[in-house]
Amino acid sequence: MPEKDYVIPPWTKIKQTSTFNLDELYKMMYYWFDRHGYVFKEKEYAEQRVQGSKILEIRWYAERKITDYIKFVVEIGIFCLGIKDVEIEKEGEKVKTQAGAVEMRFSAYLLKDYEGSWETNPITKFFRETYDKYIIGSKIEGYEDDLYDEAYLLMNEVKAFLNMHKFS
Repeated sequence: MPEKDYVIPPWTKIKQTSTFNLDELYKMMYYWFDRHGYVFKEKEYAEQRVQGSKILEIRWYAERKITDYIKFVVEIGIFCLGIKDVEIEKEGEKVKTQAGAVEMRFSAYLLKDYEGSWETNPITKFFRETYDKYIIGSKIEGYEDDLYDEAYLLMNEVKAFLNMHKFS
């Protein structure tokens, strides 16, 4: 079974209640993953209508192969509450957008031995642990630093987007 080394714990989140463009946020994040070489999957999309507003729950999974042994994985849960379509005036033009609360939960981890090659028996598992600790330990630390930087870059871009694209 592949081993996960978390560099961003699963409870790391961004929350905001405002008027913002959900479609543009979605596109911005999708293109971020594409630019950084991740294979992106939407694992879940659930929508409920409640009293004229929407509740959305979206789960994303993105991975990028680094070596034959290590992958970077970023998982995001997006939860939108009370989302309503609204029309605002921006620079003299009417713009369709959404208003409501958005909460995004991020996690990022290294997936080691993702093909399970070293898990066939206890001896190879011992060799994998020795390999991780003594042979490529410093490389793994470097990969952890790289993934940490990438994940926070994504979170900072999301924060900037939400602050730049909220409307009053």
